[in-house]
Amino acid sequence: MDPHLLRILNASRKCRCCGATFAELLSLSCDRPDICSEDLIVQDNSAIVAENGDILTEDFCRLGELYFIRAILTFPVANSAGAEFVLGTWANLPVEDFHTYLAIFDGQEEELPPKRPVWLANVIPLHEGKPAACTLVMRSEGQYPELDIAEPGHPLNELQNRGLTFEELLGMLHSYGHDIPSLVYDS
Repeated sequence: MDPHLLRILNASRKCRCCGATFAELLSLSCDRPDICSEDLIVQDNSAIVAENGDILTEDFCRLGELYFIRAILTFPVANSAGAEFVLGTWANLPVEDFHTYLAIFDGQEEELPPKRPVWLANVIPLHEGKPAACTLVMRSEGQYPELDIAEPGHPLNELQNRGLTFEELLGMLHSYGHDIPSLVYDS
């Protein structure tokens, strides 16, 4: 295994740009769907049922007739003995599925629904092209659902299947503003 990749996966280090200390592979997160205005203030999750109109909470978003939930997109890291890069994203889903997910979140519904078709609601670095059709896979209680890229020819599907190379992983971290030398090299 590349010694720099080994350091990113296992060694404690401090990012010079954000000041955070990491002891394992970073997980990154998009704070809102791409079409959501930066002016929309993030509210508590309870606001999604208490208020009308456009709203953004920690885990839910409603913009007109569009509904979104927070999900994760995972990419295996090639040559890493099973490490995954986890990216918190948003999924655009039909209103009926949105309400089902709300019921699960509130504990009113116990049975997880089957896999559902959704759209990835964020542009992912390394692929700035068309939106990706995904399958939303529910996970156990307290975990965000996972997105599997459903289009066989889509570049993100290829990344999910073959895994990120070390260079692609560095590119992903850099595109989200992290200082690569402080993550890779000893200070």
